Amino acid sequence: MVIGLTGGIGCGKSAAAALFAEHGYVHVDADLLARQVLTSAACRSQLVARWGSDCLGPDGSPSRSWIASKVFSEPAELVFLESVTHPEVARLRKLATADTSRSYVVEIPLLFEKNLEEGFDVVICVACSEDVRLQRLAGRGMNSLEAKKRISSQLTLAEKVKKSNFVLWNDGTLEFLKAEVTKLLRQITV
Repeated sequence: MVIGLTGGIGCGKSAAAALFAEHGYVHVDADLLARQVLTSAACRSQLVARWGSDCLGPDGSPSRSWIASKVFSEPAELVFLESVTHPEVARLRKLATADTSRSYVVEIPLLFEKNLEEGFDVVICVACSEDVRLQRLAGRGMNSLEAKKRISSQLTLAEKVKKSNFVLWNDGTLEFLKAEVTKLLRQITV
């Protein structure tokens, strides 16, 4: 089984993915794959060609904070970055889930935004209230304005919920989410 796991920023996708991994699912994280692609020599050279060396950190690798600031304030730059990274991320994702004897949970925040639903047996959305999202993002060091900008750059949570096969509500404790994941797996692996 290959599960597509999505949801809004700050909703707890990674926590849910870790719980699926406890049930034997191989966790494939599209954001982690994107970070790997971002540090590749090919990607780095394209970023420098477009933005100059300002996009690099002191160690010469792409500065994720500089790039985030750039792409979340200039939509055309986000399109450029995605055109550079997404094809390679898709290739790596396909390689990571090639062993059909295993089950996978593939965490993709922008699954619906980028029309990546194909190839999944089910799509699950991790959702929570706006207040909880903002609280979690503040815990990651984002101010309210930055958090709201990131949230508004994604498809609304209501739309993600509507397009998903199943929803995990994640306003509670980790133990509650763990019980919900277990219950959902019983339902979908019958």
